[in-house]
Amino acid sequence: MTVPLILCVEDEPSLRDDVAFELHEAGYVVSAAGDAREALAHLERQRPDLILCDILMPGMDGKRFMSYLRQTRPDLDDVPFVFLTALSSRQQIIDGRMAGADDYVTKPIDYDLLRAIVESRLNLMRRLRAMPGDRSGLAALDRLAIGVVLLDANGGVVHANPLAQRLSGEAGISLSGRITASGEDGRKLSALIAGLALDEGTAPTGLRLEDGAQLMVVGMSLPAHSHHGEAVAMLILSGTDSKLPMDTATLGQLFDLTRMEAQVACLLAEGLRRSQIADRLAISGTTVAFHLRNIFSKTGVQRQAELVALILSVPLAQPAT
Repeated sequence: MTVPLILCVEDEPSLRDDVAFELHEAGYVVSAAGDAREALAHLERQRPDLILCDILMPGMDGKRFMSYLRQTRPDLDDVPFVFLTALSSRQQIIDGRMAGADDYVTKPIDYDLLRAIVESRLNLMRRLRAMPGDRSGLAALDRLAIGVVLLDANGGVVHANPLAQRLSGEAGISLSGRITASGEDGRKLSALIAGLALDEGTAPTGLRLEDGAQLMVVGMSLPAHSHHGEAVAMLILSGTDSKLPMDTATLGQLFDLTRMEAQVACLLAEGLRRSQIADRLAISGTTVAFHLRNIFSKTGVQRQAELVALILSVPLAQPAT
């Protein structure tokens, strides 16, 4: 089996050397870079299995580096990205997770924890890559406008779609290896997962988390014939006001709306007033009213509240760009 390659991006030389040494001792190959520019040069020559990156660096900082990779290197989308940081406040961690980070290691570094996080992330990617067939099923989950987390028989996270990652980050919940949260929310969530029977036909179990951002969680087992690789159970996450942008193309196809009509309908569902829609789309209020009349006619509803409810029932989120 090929030895995993870890790219470590850290501007402080002694810490960079220490991290490289510890990971070498753990059996990994390490490629070290002092800043984002060096890291990009490394990535032109080799593809790592995991990226460790400091947040506060001269030039392009860690968050901008991660964002740049997500936008320009889709071939690295499945490579776990873990921040090394002295910034450990709850909001900073939430912001990083919402930006796309897979995990955090805080400074001063606990090297036992670092090795455990690296190993758990690499194990997760091995399981996903070993799944039979292609990943079209997971890609379909990623388009849903509800959060979906797939669990294995031990309660480990097999896959979490983008909205699940976003909602869990806002609620202070970690999806690293196993789902964890602090306080009463953590106790409730652990109890739900521990009590989630994995036999076919088990009734769904739900709870509401309120310590952080309000979040509703429903857990259920998956029928044996629908298991995706190691996934045998599923959590469905939904927030009170956190939604991904809606898929205007699908909405247009469903109700035969023009592109502009679909945009107007989605902005209305997002809570914008007619004057705000006009400003957002650079059209007149009269034009907005004209499009709304067409939308009401095509969807067959009579009141604005009914239209918004209809639009929000469309279960697809806009794909990430």
